[in-house]
Amino acid sequence: MVANYTANGDSFAPEKPRPWSEKRLVNFGLIGTASYDVAPDGNHIAALMPVETSESQQSQNHVIFLMNFFDELRRKVPAGK
Repeated sequence: MVANYTANGDSFAPEKPRPWSEKRLVNFGLIGTASYDVAPDGNHIAALMPVETSESQQSQNHVIFLMNFFDELRRKVPAGK
């Protein structure tokens, strides 16, 4: 869920919550295992979304780990671009 809000001094006023996406997040079925995380700046989120497949395709479960993401990003997009 997500909600817009206003903050003024010590006052906090949230609006009515609403779904942030029409798609459901991946459900691992494990207590305490989140399928999302919020970036430290609070402006971005990374979420695991289920793969959309046709009924004729079998479900494939796999995970891709990307190590040193920012190093790779700097290599592909040099500073100043």
